Amino acid sequence: MALGWTIKRDHDLYRRLFAKMFKTTEKDAALREKLFSQYFDNLFIHHDAEERLVFPAMIKVPDLKDLALELEEEHRSMKVHIQELMKMGYDSKMWRYRLAPLYDIMQAHWDKEEKIVIPFAPEYFSESALDDIDKAWAEFAAKEMKKK
Repeated sequence: MALGWTIKRDHDLYRRLFAKMFKTTEKDAALREKLFSQYFDNLFIHHDAEERLVFPAMIKVPDLKDLALELEEEHRSMKVHIQELMKMGYDSKMWRYRLAPLYDIMQAHWDKEEKIVIPFAPEYFSESALDDIDKAWAEFAAKEMKKK
C-alpha cells in the first residue's frame, strides 16, 4: 500500500527533524528556524492531505469514525503548539522545552496512524480505493509544494 508508505515516510522525516531540533540551543536560533520551517511546511501539506482525503474516507466507516475525529483533533492541537513556538522566538532558552509537548502529541498521533490506520486499512478499503487516495495525495502534495 503506497499510501501507508507515504504517511510513514513523512513521519520519519518529522522524527529526524525533531531529533535535530532537540539538539539545538538558543544560540542556534537560525538553525531552529530553518528546521522548524521545514517541519511545519511539510506537516501542513501532510495534514491537509489527510484531512481532505484520508479522514473523510475513514469517517464513512463506523469502526474508524471516532479515530478519524480524534486524529483531526490532534492536528488542531499540533497547530496551537506550532503557533506558540513560532511566536516565542527561536532564541528562547525555553523553546526546546516547549517543543517537547508537541513531540509527545506527534508521537501518539504517529502511533495511531502507523499501528492502526496503515495496517488495518486493507480491511476497510479496497486496494483501488487506497490507490486512488494515494494518487490524489501525491497530486495534492506536488501542487502545494510548488506554492512554496
